[in-house]
Amino acid sequence: MKKALIVIFISSLISADIVAQQLTFDQHKTISENSDGFGRPRVVLTTNDDPLIIWRKDSTPKALRASKWDGLGFSAPYNILQEGMLPSSWDGPEVAAKGDTVYVVFTSLATPQSAIMLIKSFDGGLSFSDTIRVSENNPVHKFRMGNIAINSAGNPVVSYMQYLLNWTDPKQMVNVSFSAGSTFLGATEASALAPGEPCDCCKSSLICDGSDVFLLFRNNESNMRNSYIAKSNDGGLSFSSTADMDDYIWTLTSCPATTPRGVLFGDSIIVVKRSGATGNNEVVCSSVSTQTLNHTYNNNIDFINGVIQNYPEVSASGDTAVAVWQDNRGGTQDCYISVSTSGPASLEGSVSYTDTSGLGQKVDPGVVFKNGDIHLVYLNSSEHKIVYVKSSIKTLSNLEELDNSALNKTIKTIDFLGRSNNKPNTPLIFIDENGRVKKTIILEQ
Repeated sequence: MKKALIVIFISSLISADIVAQQLTFDQHKTISENSDGFGRPRVVLTTNDDPLIIWRKDSTPKALRASKWDGLGFSAPYNILQEGMLPSSWDGPEVAAKGDTVYVVFTSLATPQSAIMLIKSFDGGLSFSDTIRVSENNPVHKFRMGNIAINSAGNPVVSYMQYLLNWTDPKQMVNVSFSAGSTFLGATEASALAPGEPCDCCKSSLICDGSDVFLLFRNNESNMRNSYIAKSNDGGLSFSSTADMDDYIWTLTSCPATTPRGVLFGDSIIVVKRSGATGNNEVVCSSVSTQTLNHTYNNNIDFINGVIQNYPEVSASGDTAVAVWQDNRGGTQDCYISVSTSGPASLEGSVSYTDTSGLGQKVDPGVVFKNGDIHLVYLNSSEHKIVYVKSSIKTLSNLEELDNSALNKTIKTIDFLGRSNNKPNTPLIFIDENGRVKKTIILEQ
């Protein structure tokens, strides 16, 4: 029987500590379905790394619902919002957690003009406060597309879009609380220094780092739809600098309705975003300096010609970065994951993380990574289900001998530049049908 020696090597393209890695997935769990609600899910971790999942129930009566892990299983879905608040908008709700402090923001139609509202919990999401209005009570403005982060003091920082009543003059606003969300100081225009105006139906996202607050948003300068970052040095009270995060100009006459997402990684921010600047809709990863806002690269994570990749999310801890998104490479929408244990610059390739026994469209990926576990959610829109699955990263030894027949079916073989390649005696990445990723040289004997 022919054998191959699998060798992990050192080169200028990868660091010496990279080892072969394998993603293993637990059983997929249906969190909610049909009458329990199946709007876009989000996942966060509370104390003891217990996952809390929230989503929007779109059928009447509209509601926000949650399910929480209790150590043995997920609870039955329960309402977290008082009646009559009319949660709306395709883009929400959004949630942030720090220990057992949880904040949820959403767009509400309970006011004459749409408004941004907040609810909060201090018991890990088991119970929530009454609704608190975040956006100003101004009869000449409408508000939607809220997002949230928690600063080092445990207070919420909220971003949202402001419009005139005819949905023109969009502005990305940031509003800060110093009272654990009970009151807000009043919003500041965080996108003011960018040319043109914000892309009118692209939500922003937030990152807090001490007294620094970063707003990630898509801009519109005469139909140039690049992703921007704005920085505040005073906790979100004012924004003093901004920068374009893209290398190429994406010209588009309509809003692509997609959000750049980021996470702190040392003295940088890992950003994942969709870009169609090359003519192909790709998920791109960047590293942005927290000091200068300069980006050092824009890497395609998994280039597939003709495929529309969208709605990326990112999480990171230590040297490990995890990105997820949805795309239509198989003819229907599915959710994919890419993992690097040697920093975000090495994110490349991807595998599906959804339940293969489920049929139809699988969309709206969500992810949080901590202590070696990857917590993932998605919506099976065809079967009206919200699904959760936990994954972990196993490492293999740096030198091992194994039978070729023992490998699961390889679905993709690429080189370290992301090109399809299967030549022997060449550094290659093998991705198999169960999600195993190996970075190797195969020395034929």
